[in-house]
Amino acid sequence: MMLFPSPLHFVLALCLAFPVFIVNASPVSDSNGYRLARGLPPLPPRNFGRNKPGYAPTPVRRGTSPSPSPSGVTQYTGRLEVRSDNGSVVGYVQDKPGLPVAGNYSDLKISITASLNRKEHLNVAATESSALPSIYNYVGASSNKGADMTIGKGDSSTLLFTNVQRSKPLERPDFTPAHPRLFLTARPMSRPSNASSAESSIWKLDSKTKELTAQYVNPDGTLPSTFLVYDSASGHILFTGDVGLMNSSSIAQIGLFVVD
Repeated sequence: MMLFPSPLHFVLALCLAFPVFIVNASPVSDSNGYRLARGLPPLPPRNFGRNKPGYAPTPVRRGTSPSPSPSGVTQYTGRLEVRSDNGSVVGYVQDKPGLPVAGNYSDLKISITASLNRKEHLNVAATESSALPSIYNYVGASSNKGADMTIGKGDSSTLLFTNVQRSKPLERPDFTPAHPRLFLTARPMSRPSNASSAESSIWKLDSKTKELTAQYVNPDGTLPSTFLVYDSASGHILFTGDVGLMNSSSIAQIGLFVVD
C-alpha cells in the first residue's frame, strides 16, 4: 500500500528545506506608549530645530490688537480771548446770545476740530453753553442789514460776530428768516428782505499762536479780506473788509485767540 504525505508533513518539509528568518516587528524608534508598556521611561520631547544653533525659531502667530493708525485729527478746546494790537487783553467772549466781550465773567467754552487736510474754513462750536440755543451754538458772522449785504475793500459795512447755525465751508451764507419755524418747511424759500445771512465755517487756526482769523464768503461768492474789530461802545466784535473806513473812535482792530 502506497502512503501519501499529509499536509502537515509537507509544511515541515518546507521549513527544513528553507531557513526561516524571524523579523523584529518593533518600530525603529520606540513610541512612548510602547516604551511605557515595557516599563521604560518615555522619550524626551522631539525638537524640530527650534532654538538650535543655526536654526531660526519658528514664529508663533498670536492674536494682537492692530496698532492705532494716526487719524490726523486735532481738537482744540478753551476760551476765546480778545487782544488789542499791542497784545493787551481786552476781554473774553461771553456765553450769552450775541457773544459780547467782557472781563472774565461768564466765558464761552469752545471746541475746534482741525485735520491734516482741513486747516481752514473751520467751525468754532460752543460747548457746555447754558445760554445759547442748541441750533445756534456756533461762532460766526451774521449780516445786520439784509441777506445780500457784502463786505470788502472800500466798503464800510460790517457783520456781526455772533452765535449762528452751522454752515458748510466756502458756501454762500445761509439766510435766517425772521421766524425760525420757517426752517421746518421743506418748500424752497426766497430771501425775504428782513432775512439775515449767517456763516460759521469761516475760521482758520494758527496751530502755533492759536490765533483765529476769518474768511467770509459774500452772498455773491466773492472772498473779501476779512478783519476783526472791537467796538468798545457796544462791547461786541464786528467783521469788516476795510479797517481804514472804521471812523468811530470806539472801534479798533483786534486779534482773537484760543486760550485755556
